[in-house]
Amino acid sequence: MAKQKTRSKAVSKTKVTSPTNQVDGVIESIGPQGQLITSIENGILVDAGQDESVSVMFGAHTTVGVYPEDHGQPDATLVASMGQSGFLEIEIVGVSISEMLGIKAGGPVSVSW
Repeated sequence: MAKQKTRSKAVSKTKVTSPTNQVDGVIESIGPQGQLITSIENGILVDAGQDESVSVMFGAHTTVGVYPEDHGQPDATLVASMGQSGFLEIEIVGVSISEMLGIKAGGPVSVSW
């Protein structure tokens, strides 16, 4: 059985792998509202959707979909969005995800679709 070739593109601490549509990065920092700011640039995720076919994994946690910054999700919802920072951000709406889950900068993040 032939081994399938994949192409990778390094962007800072971000790796894009095709054809599996997976992007790997890290949590770069914690934002002012306690959201996780990743190394994954928003532009890389343009083709990712907002449905359950998109999986965002970080630490022992997973959420589905990558939403626009103005997602309108209700309080206490775990959301991955194309943040104002220009990078993928992960938050629990209205709560500091960093404080609630004890997540710090440096941890891995993976988005697949």
